[in-house]
Amino acid sequence: GFTPMEKTSWAERFRVTKKNFWGILLPFIIIGGIYSGAFTPTEAAAVGLVYSLVITLFVYKSLRLRDIPDICLRSITTSCMVAIIIAGAVLFGRVMTLLMIPQKLTEIIISNNFSVLMFIIAMNFLMIILGCVLETVSIILLTMPLVTPILHVLEIDPIWYAIVVTVNMTMALITPPVGMNLYVINGLRSDIHMSEIIKGVFPFIVIMALFLILVIAWPGMSLWLPSVMH
Repeated sequence: GFTPMEKTSWAERFRVTKKNFWGILLPFIIIGGIYSGAFTPTEAAAVGLVYSLVITLFVYKSLRLRDIPDICLRSITTSCMVAIIIAGAVLFGRVMTLLMIPQKLTEIIISNNFSVLMFIIAMNFLMIILGCVLETVSIILLTMPLVTPILHVLEIDPIWYAIVVTVNMTMALITPPVGMNLYVINGLRSDIHMSEIIKGVFPFIVIMALFLILVIAWPGMSLWLPSVMH
């Protein structure tokens, strides 16, 4: 079974919050900077990197200057992997366009009178299956060239669809056997067997699946905040 965590006092919670104040400030800087027009979303990534580097080096002092070259090397490796995935996805999208696959799928959906709900349910089942065997970036890059024309035909709000995909992909991060976060946890706690990690995340998969159903059934809930920010 699951071992319950020890309860913490409000004094301890306040102490931990105060200790991590500079880290908690990061998302407010990024989101605030984007919506105030101080910098673009792309520039926000660089701002977040510089801010994180500064507080890690000089505030928390959990990083040493001599560690930076190794971190940069690992970042380059990861970036190259993502670049290869993007290149493959672009090629895939080009082939799909030349074969007119999106147009044919759109014609099939129109001729069979697919409703928005039928399409969303079908796409979610597809992405859940893909999430078990593929990494999230690959899924998004592979499916979007096919889905985008259909969104316009069915008059589906692209922001709402993006939120549905985001929730689905977040669930994919903890879905075995390729859930990336499962391996992150296993790397941090090598003393815990992968089967125990999977057992531990199962309740979260159920909760996220219920939340996904709620987002699909009630679009206004997920679109309220974007509409306010817009």
